[in-house]
Amino acid sequence: MTQVARARISRPTGVRRPGDPGRRVNPVHRGWRRAAFAAVTSAALVVTLFGGGTAQAADRPSAQQSTIEEPAAGKGAVVPEKELRDRLVAAARETAERQTEEAAGAGTEGARRTPFVIGGETTTTTAAPWMVQLGYYNPFTGESFFCGGALVAADKVLTAAHCVDGADWTLYGTVLAGATDLDDYESGTVAGVWRQWQHPSYNADTLRNDIAVLTLTNPMEQKWLRLAASNDSSLYTPGRTGTVYGWGLTSGGDDADLSAQLRKASLPMVKDSTCDTAMKNLLGADYFAEGKGMVCAGTPASGADEGTKSPCNGDSGGPLVVDNKIAGIVSWGVSGCTAKGAYPVFTKVSHYAAVAQPRVDDADWTVDGRADLLMRTSSGAVYYRASQGTSLAARASVSSDWTGVPWALQADLDRDGFVDLVIKDTDGKVYWNHTVHSTLERRWTRITSVPGTYKSYAVPGDVSGDGRPDLVAVDSSGNAYLHPGKGDGEFLSRTKFVSTSWKNNKVYGHGDFSGDGKADLLTRDAGNNLWLSRGTGKASAPFSARIKVRTGWKFTAIATTGDFNGDGKADVLARTSGGTLYLYPGTGKASTGIFGTRKSLGTGFNQYNLLF
Repeated sequence: MTQVARARISRPTGVRRPGDPGRRVNPVHRGWRRAAFAAVTSAALVVTLFGGGTAQAADRPSAQQSTIEEPAAGKGAVVPEKELRDRLVAAARETAERQTEEAAGAGTEGARRTPFVIGGETTTTTAAPWMVQLGYYNPFTGESFFCGGALVAADKVLTAAHCVDGADWTLYGTVLAGATDLDDYESGTVAGVWRQWQHPSYNADTLRNDIAVLTLTNPMEQKWLRLAASNDSSLYTPGRTGTVYGWGLTSGGDDADLSAQLRKASLPMVKDSTCDTAMKNLLGADYFAEGKGMVCAGTPASGADEGTKSPCNGDSGGPLVVDNKIAGIVSWGVSGCTAKGAYPVFTKVSHYAAVAQPRVDDADWTVDGRADLLMRTSSGAVYYRASQGTSLAARASVSSDWTGVPWALQADLDRDGFVDLVIKDTDGKVYWNHTVHSTLERRWTRITSVPGTYKSYAVPGDVSGDGRPDLVAVDSSGNAYLHPGKGDGEFLSRTKFVSTSWKNNKVYGHGDFSGDGKADLLTRDAGNNLWLSRGTGKASAPFSARIKVRTGWKFTAIATTGDFNGDGKADVLARTSGGTLYLYPGTGKASTGIFGTRKSLGTGFNQYNLLF
């Protein structure tokens, strides 16, 4: 699972890939890209990168009689399946053809860094359904490479930043799920890439911040894994066993080749100081960032294939799984993958939960990663205005005849990347509007597990820590309840977490306000004080003691639609009595500094009697 240094490639006149970073020097990743190689001397260091039941359909009450109009530029499979599969095959075959050349040079220059599963065993995507193949092929330049990744939602893949850095995956990338064999043209499900995100501080020279999230053109039906949370320190206890997966090199020898079948290897977690010392001794420089987002797993390599268990070239981006969570991402190691005393290095996912998780749970109406605003007029017409980061686009129609609907929320209850609507209709019952994957049509379904008698509702996200969005509600007596989501539009039995003290409180929330990667809850009391309840990720005690973060919030409407400006932090929209709508950008601070300087988004919003 290593990757060689990548250099700028000459392109035909007039052909340019947006964001081309130019020449790559150290480090080298655990992936494989077709590119020119930067020359190195025997003293140079080259880093290798490894490289429950469903909701029930019901007769439709009034709000559901009207059609939901999707944005014109909605997300969909915009590339034919054949083209997507051709890309993946080209990437895998180009990679396989150059293995001998690159492996042959691995042992001639001393210990080198390089972005890899040696010494493991074969497995299947039935046992690891979340494992996906990532193939990139640019026919204009001939650049191609192959990486692994893991589904972390139906339409999200977690991988390494070095697998996507400088490459336009939306034009030339393919993701294949449900296929055990490499270069499989028939099995599994393919998708293109709709959006790509990598850590903004990823450094290709130091390999720090090596984490990325791909948003797919269509949701996958396979199971997915959760990211390690920011407080999941126990996953990294030295000696605890993790499992790495990939299709990378199965040997460190000159005849190395990618594995024809998915492989796995069990690796014990390694103490940071142990890994730091070992890698420094091998490489002659301090590339391992102890306590700063890197972690090692495995036993010291033996110097040969026999006795070594490690990821290798082609495994880049694949997951290191501990207790059904992604604890690490295959990042880098020593070239050849079997250098005596070496450990494979992984991106420590818990270190990046706060920045990566918001990119996983970012469904929005216009599918651009920025939360949009929906509004209803007194006549019952519903419109949306798309976020433009710090302003709103012109309004467009969503539906009609929503008169009498007391409240509505945007959510993504099934985590498929298509924004859902949760409403209480005129019959007093709660309904879910969602996308049917087979037809991409919108469907109304009654939610039978949540009554319509509560006074206030919110869907803040995954509060219970199982990866599925949950619902919070407050009754007329001031009791607050958590309804853990099942991921199919229904909820498990409720849990009371506040007794009577939240009477006349309104609840709001969509995302992380405190900067730890966990969904939080906002409440406004009868005195117009705004409170923050930080999520804990535990269903038994979902929130810590609440903190007063603002006073004098006498707004006539508050909407928590998610991350409005696209910076990965949850924001709030609030309307004054005069009809001016303000953006309160989140800062990720659990204090009175929870918001940055507010910005006006315009006037005239009193024409709407519901903002959501």
